[in-house]
Amino acid sequence: MTDEKTHVIIAESSPIVSVGLSNILQQLPHSNIHVTELKTPSALMECLKSEHPEILVVNPYFGGYFNISGIREAYPEIKIVAIETARLDKALREQYNETISIVDDIETISSKIRNLAQMEEAADGKEPLSTREKEIISLVVKGLTNKEIAEKLFLSIHTVLTHRRNIARKLEIHSATGLTIYAIVNKLVDLSEIKI
Repeated sequence: MTDEKTHVIIAESSPIVSVGLSNILQQLPHSNIHVTELKTPSALMECLKSEHPEILVVNPYFGGYFNISGIREAYPEIKIVAIETARLDKALREQYNETISIVDDIETISSKIRNLAQMEEAADGKEPLSTREKEIISLVVKGLTNKEIAEKLFLSIHTVLTHRRNIARKLEIHSATGLTIYAIVNKLVDLSEIKI
């Protein structure tokens, strides 16, 4: 467990859900989580401009309708979790990195948040991927070259190659096909984004 705080934003207008979830997250054992609760879409947008949370936990109907694709485009590094107060349609669920149901127990919520925040090593002992490494996997699977990835992320090609070597070492995956399967299974990309 790292000493670095994981910043989580909860975007939910219901105080019962928002405060309850905030209390659970802050009391998770072996965690170091900073929670910001927001009640309005405008407060969320202002917060995202000034802060850099790792995780956004949001009601899919926040403010009448939560524009997940707009947030993903503007802030691709943020992991977005849906608060499920009722069963969500499959297509909507798939747009989120994870879902937390109001009937989930503390252990389930803890497991989901820890996985997203990379607060512990994977159960198989492999090193977790960094946010940047996941971003690079996504771009590789979408068909970008190392040079294009470097330009898009404002990195040197050498840095991109180093990240790619680290990804291969951590995942023990050495083919584009293997990375594609990994990216789909772990919801780093949507099938429609993959360049064939």
